[in-house]
Amino acid sequence: MDEPELQGMELPTVLSATRLKQAPSEVPGSMTVLDRDLIRASGARDVPELMRLVPGMMVGYSVGHRSNVNYHGLNTTEARRLQVLVDGRSVYRPGLATVDWTDIPLAIEDIERIEVFRGPNTAAYGANALMGVINIISTRPEMRQGTRLKITDGNRGVRDLYASQGGVIGSTHARLSLFAKEDTGFDFDDDGEDYRDSRRLNAVNLLGTTQIDASQSLHLQLGAKEGSNQVDNDYTVLAEPTNDAYLYDRLVAQHDDVSDVTARDYFVQLRWKNELTPTHSIELKTYAQHMERLSDWRACDSPVVFSPELRALYEAGNVYPRRINYILRNRGKWGDPDFYRDYLVTGDGLPADMLPLVESVVAQHAAARSGPPACWDINENLRETRYEAELQNTLQVTDRLRSVFGGNLRYDQAKSETLFGGKVENHIGQLFGHLEYRPFDRWMFHAGAMAEQDRLSGFSFSPRLAAQYFIRPTHSLRLVYSEAVRSPDMYENNARWTYVPRNLSGPAVSGAEYYAIAEAPGGLDQERIRSSEVGYNGYFHALALAVDVRGFYEDIDNLISDPLQIVNFRPTNDASARFTGGEIQVDWEATRHDRLRLTYAYVDFTASNRLDQRLTARNSGSAAWLRQWPAAIHSSLIYYGADQLNERRFERLDGRLAKRLAIGSSSALELALTMQYRLDDEGLTWPENLYETRDQYYLSAELSF
Repeated sequence: MDEPELQGMELPTVLSATRLKQAPSEVPGSMTVLDRDLIRASGARDVPELMRLVPGMMVGYSVGHRSNVNYHGLNTTEARRLQVLVDGRSVYRPGLATVDWTDIPLAIEDIERIEVFRGPNTAAYGANALMGVINIISTRPEMRQGTRLKITDGNRGVRDLYASQGGVIGSTHARLSLFAKEDTGFDFDDDGEDYRDSRRLNAVNLLGTTQIDASQSLHLQLGAKEGSNQVDNDYTVLAEPTNDAYLYDRLVAQHDDVSDVTARDYFVQLRWKNELTPTHSIELKTYAQHMERLSDWRACDSPVVFSPELRALYEAGNVYPRRINYILRNRGKWGDPDFYRDYLVTGDGLPADMLPLVESVVAQHAAARSGPPACWDINENLRETRYEAELQNTLQVTDRLRSVFGGNLRYDQAKSETLFGGKVENHIGQLFGHLEYRPFDRWMFHAGAMAEQDRLSGFSFSPRLAAQYFIRPTHSLRLVYSEAVRSPDMYENNARWTYVPRNLSGPAVSGAEYYAIAEAPGGLDQERIRSSEVGYNGYFHALALAVDVRGFYEDIDNLISDPLQIVNFRPTNDASARFTGGEIQVDWEATRHDRLRLTYAYVDFTASNRLDQRLTARNSGSAAWLRQWPAAIHSSLIYYGADQLNERRFERLDGRLAKRLAIGSSSALELALTMQYRLDDEGLTWPENLYETRDQYYLSAELSF
């Protein structure tokens, strides 16, 4: 099956699918690779914006500094089902099952490529790779030496700085990068009010590689970041201005309406690799990371929020707080004092013997109207820590059989007085393996699996089987079946969310307990997906054309889709979802100077929970044209479109124009202008996410020497 035109040509390879280095046509699934040229041409400042170039990837925003990336959609406010790696280190938070894309301490200028495995991949990377894996790979320091300085400035408060220095010390190549980033987020909400959602971060990243001898190498990486994200707290007081104007005005005068988050991240990672023979290598990887999200403010409310009777009603579960609020707001309107008794007993099924509790709460609140409010310090601080060690063995058994297998131990910890009532710990052990067997030139078979023991979630086994038929060496048809799981995070399974009062002032007594408490039920099962895929991957050498096509059927059950909030906190495994559809990506080096790229995804879906029906576009995709002009001028034009992101259309046209100026024999200055223009007039994901204008622009200048 050798093709003469391929001899001597280095074909592209991917690393993130099965932990084996493979050509795209050999991967048991669909891969998207965003290379350095494409990343630079996009002009993107953040990784989530790059994900719009991946077919089937849905990108939404809660606020200006909080993005959510989901493959094929589901919930708009959380991104719980993608494993995200930075040089093999998971940045998937153990406490809240999210990825803080803004706070990853890696500059986009230091990214060499991003490999995205589209589809379940728990078989290779464990629970939480339910829908796919995003592996962000740094540029090796030996490939980026010297000094680089870059500044970016634009509208919407964009102010970015980047500096790096690469050098050699003996057999060690190292690069130190410093970067800062800030912007003001959305301009105003749908009521025309100013939107407080700006962000600011500063980070440092050090990457070093040491060639110990001809077969052994050592890679060290460490980083830290600090920053702040603006947040308007969503604490709602019981008093309402229409019925308790006097008390309400005093509450507002003392109650903090902001709860900005201070974010700090630290990590250190070490990887040792030994190429024992050309066909056998072992690799040991270990890392430690710590994340802090600190938010505190002073809250004021009616003293009734510390009423034991109100806590008893809330814990009984028969009366939701909104019912109590309704009674408090409207008690003066009811001529019949027994009205709310019928309202609660008939409408909510409240036992009659609990009515005295309601009467007591109403009386306490009435008495508090003329007195001082209760004020106290409140926080939602969260600290998360992870330690992980992994050993991997890669062996070419015969010319037709390759294998990789290994094990992993991980310790996770989350500490929060407010969210967990203290500390929650977890221990995870994994055993993984993958076999790649090619009995004939035209056939290849894959078998992989992950066995995982999670102290909080129990045991799981995730298999994957695949078969490929090679039409030609770089053209294959594939058939894949896989199963994957996502373990409930600590918050879903172990939350004990309530506000512990500190520095109380007003009539509340010392030792009082806030009435609302959200306690996780525990015992939640793992979410599970069963996925079937047919596909084609081909590279036409004569045309420099790469094509990948995927058809899929994905059935997810045991979904945890309930809103995770302090009021009515009832997570269950009752939801399910089903996705069917197809995706295509085309990458064509049309000429020596022109590159054309096209992605499209059609997703037909059903979801039992309405919240999981929000961030799935039936039709979405991108189209890009990258051009190298004479005189070292580069341009790009990229269109992004989706017909339904949280029931809103999204269309944007991005353009970038860059000019490189040589300075002497070894220095250069690049000037680049990036512009984005929204073709629709909708809020971004939510109606309140609005900008003053449809266009965004920023100018960057980068000096390298």
